[in-house]
Amino acid sequence: MNRYICVALLTLIATNGALAEDKFPSYLTGKYCNGIKVDFMTSTMKSLQRYRDKQLPSQHRGGMNNIRKYLEQREDWLLECDNFLASTSRNRLFKDKKTTATIFSAISSVTDELQSLITGVTYSTELGQSPTSVASQKFDHLFKLVDDHQTLMLMKGQVVYR
Repeated sequence: MNRYICVALLTLIATNGALAEDKFPSYLTGKYCNGIKVDFMTSTMKSLQRYRDKQLPSQHRGGMNNIRKYLEQREDWLLECDNFLASTSRNRLFKDKKTTATIFSAISSVTDELQSLITGVTYSTELGQSPTSVASQKFDHLFKLVDDHQTLMLMKGQVVYR
């Protein structure tokens, strides 16, 4: 809960232009943030897809926790870059404010679901359904949002592959 309050507060401060460029760490540049975004859309998505397909069904809590922390770390990096870009160049990390918020919401949804599974939340499932089907759906939603953004970038002539 505190994390969401901090993120909301940082976003509010950043969008109001209260943070100047010199208030950010020196490593934050447009080039760095673009690299973080491209890494997220390529290698991070590939790793998450591999986890979702091969490891999630095993319901191993240690793996879930590792992936949750991995995704939270990437979310923190992306938020830092988005706040920097919003304050300094009036751009957003992903296409626009709405797309960026939707992708961040999907990331939070996946991490929250993984945390729920780690703590032992169970769902009543229909015959043949996996207890991790809700998490799988949330992963799929995140994959679709990122893929849609990547496709839009490719249509604009921006290459996003490493």
